Amino acid sequence: MSAIVDALHSVRLFFTDNLGLKAGAIGIAILMFSLVHGAEDMERSVYVGVVVQPPSDAQDMILVTEIPDRVRVRLKGSRARLNAIRPENLPPVDVKLKTKEDPRYYLEKEMFDLPTGVSLMQVVPPSLVFKWVPRAVRELPVEVSLDGKLSPGLEWAGEPEVFPETMDVDGPRDVVNSMRTIRSMEVDVSGLEAGVVQREVQLVGAPANTTFEAQTALVTLRVQSKMKERVLSPLRVDAEGVVPRALRPRAITVRIRGPEAIVDQLNPASVLAIVNLSDAPANKGALAVPVELRGLPDEVEVVEIAPATVTVLLGESP
Repeated sequence: MSAIVDALHSVRLFFTDNLGLKAGAIGIAILMFSLVHGAEDMERSVYVGVVVQPPSDAQDMILVTEIPDRVRVRLKGSRARLNAIRPENLPPVDVKLKTKEDPRYYLEKEMFDLPTGVSLMQVVPPSLVFKWVPRAVRELPVEVSLDGKLSPGLEWAGEPEVFPETMDVDGPRDVVNSMRTIRSMEVDVSGLEAGVVQREVQLVGAPANTTFEAQTALVTLRVQSKMKERVLSPLRVDAEGVVPRALRPRAITVRIRGPEAIVDQLNPASVLAIVNLSDAPANKGALAVPVELRGLPDEVEVVEIAPATVTVLLGESP
């Protein structure tokens, strides 16, 4: 039993005797490990922005190759220095092109502004390819694309309107010259009701390396009830104000136009053809008097009256 007690006492002394010295030794060991480990060289990849300055002889040219807005660089240095690097704080690479005739630009290590003690091992991609073609700006009409059909009983009250009607296109000359219109995305018209509808519609994407003056267009659509024409004939002509001796002709033909449902339900007997003789002279003679129509619904318009005037004979028969 005494052997167990002596063993426990020895263990307690091992952990508690000279506790301050032991704690200090552990701290120094950790510090030394950090210094040695932090001083070791390591590698790290980060992204660096790229800024391209076009050459002076490319003012009327356009770049058709895709140039990355950043490149990946592999750096080497101490762990502490590499961990301290923030990609957003690294200055972008300034690519100054001398002439449009140079097809390739190599990214040299000296172009990168890196912290002291950090070296550049690799750049991906190592070079940039440039291809310049003649540039053109051209004004083209904007075309509206419609999808679907109007509901039964509806029809267009006019052609779709678009604003702006034309738009500038900027891009490679060959591409711009081959274009005829700028098309909008399809507008679904299947759920439209009678009235005026305006929608801002996205344009179909521009071809590669080509830009439009705007990305959207305002489309105006006018929808109305389906219209129909109908002929009412013969339609008896009656006089108002004075009883004439005769009316010639006594019947006319009328062509009307209006919403299909209203025109189909219209009873010709409810439409009156009248010549107003209230202000006609009392003496005998023949007068040409215009025919008035009464009893038509407000939505219905008169397209034609044939004949538009009738001859009225006034006075008693000789």
